[in-house]
Amino acid sequence: MEVALASQDQEDEHSCFSDNTHRDIVTNALGLRNVWLGQYKRRDGSTLSGPAVRDLVAASDAPLAGRTTAQLEASLKAAEAIQPPFDREIVGGRDAPGRQRVQAAIDSLVAQSKLLVESANAIGITKLTLVQP
Repeated sequence: MEVALASQDQEDEHSCFSDNTHRDIVTNALGLRNVWLGQYKRRDGSTLSGPAVRDLVAASDAPLAGRTTAQLEASLKAAEAIQPPFDREIVGGRDAPGRQRVQAAIDSLVAQSKLLVESANAIGITKLTLVQP
């Protein structure tokens, strides 16, 4: 998203040929939330549940697990706010509403990444690096 936002070029978006970038961003955010919560909503509306990374982190640091859960939800909402087609969202001046929606999603995902690294550290996974954008 960052490259496409910076270049304002349709060719730099995730799914430039299918014009499905807005859905790809949402489903990526949803997939991360599913793993974190150990839940998956099936097509029939039922929920499949299993072990959750959140619970593992909460056993070591409940407040951190709560903050991470809230941030994953915020990232999903920010992703859902991006309107199709994505290539129209990334054009215009800095104050263009579409560009602001994409930037908000990027900012939320960066914050989420930091919390996920912190959560990994809380359960003993220490060999992670986070490259700052």
